[in-house]
Amino acid sequence: MIDSKNDASRNLEKALQALKQAQQRVANEKKKQNEKKRKAENHHKYIMGGIIVKYFPDCYRYDEDELNCILSVALQTKECQQIISKIKAESRETTPPQSTLPNAENESEGGTE
Repeated sequence: MIDSKNDASRNLEKALQALKQAQQRVANEKKKQNEKKRKAENHHKYIMGGIIVKYFPDCYRYDEDELNCILSVALQTKECQQIISKIKAESRETTPPQSTLPNAENESEGGTE
């Protein structure tokens, strides 16, 4: 009788230990996924910043609020909207439905509508 209680207690301890290890593996995997996502987002931000500097070298003369104002007005011009529509149409024709950054497309479409 006592042996069965000890066995049950040992089995419970082993199960709890296995649970803790599994929870730690899940936490580590979530951490890796978050790190991977953050690196991809930071890389995208870096590339976007490089594009701004390339086509608007004077951008360093302005603070963030001024640049936001300039870019928001520039992106709303008829010419810019036409180019964006053209690029989106060409992109749909040449690329498969999946995107490398699934949230980037949703954010860009949500912000312009």
